[in-house]
Parts: sequence; structure tokens; C-alpha cells
Amino acid sequence: MKKKEVFFIALLFLFTSILKAQSAVYFCKSTGAFGYAYGQNTINEAENKAYNACKDFGGTNIIKLASTSKTGWGVIAVGYDDAGYRTIGVALGYDNMENAKSAAKKYCADAGGHDITYYDFWNDWDGN
Repeated sequence: MKKKEVFFIALLFLFTSILKAQSAVYFCKSTGAFGYAYGQNTINEAENKAYNACKDFGGTNIIKLASTSKTGWGVIAVGYDDAGYRTIGVALGYDNMENAKSAAKKYCADAGGHDITYYDFWNDWDGN
């Protein structure tokens, strides 16, 4: 295989990975429901999928917490405030998992969360 062909295949792979980087997270503070999507083709697709997931899980007063088209690590951290309501922190598009985990945990704590755990994490750069 010629170098030019290998380069083109590498560019095609990179472009396809970037196209599937859109992520979004929605949350309902009153019910604690949340929904998220990552690795979607468009921001609109990610936001619709995340919103609908939140609604399907009982969300009634749904707000968007975050969305991005940047590839990288995403993390959702979950805790509970002093009144017993769920709080979440979200980090999307980070260069490494540890930074994403730290940011999500901080955002959850900033929202009043205690006893914080990681609900999910992914790297949409490599499709995980």
C-alpha cells in the first residue's frame, strides 16, 4: 500500500471519529432523573437522545447540564445533597480520564453533593 493511501485511510478514520464525538447530559432536579448520550453524529442528535432519556426516566423539569462536540473523556458523578435530592456533576471532552473524573466530582460537590460516586465514564475518541 502506498504512503498516500495509508495517509488517506488514517485521515478518514480521524474524521469519522471526530464526527461521532457529540455528547450531551440533561437533568431534572425535582425527580433526580438524568439522561445522557455520547458518540452521536450531531449535537442535535446527542441533545435529543439525552433529553428523551431523561424524560423516559421520569424527568419533568428538564435542563441541559452540558453538551460538546469535542472528543475525549466524559464522566458523570452522582451524589445527594443535605435534603436527600440527587446531584450530578458532568465533565465532557477531557483529554484524560483522571481530569474528567476530578472535574465531574467537583461539579457534583459544587451542586451540594455528598457521598459522590461515578455513575459512568467513556472515551468517545476510541468509541468506548
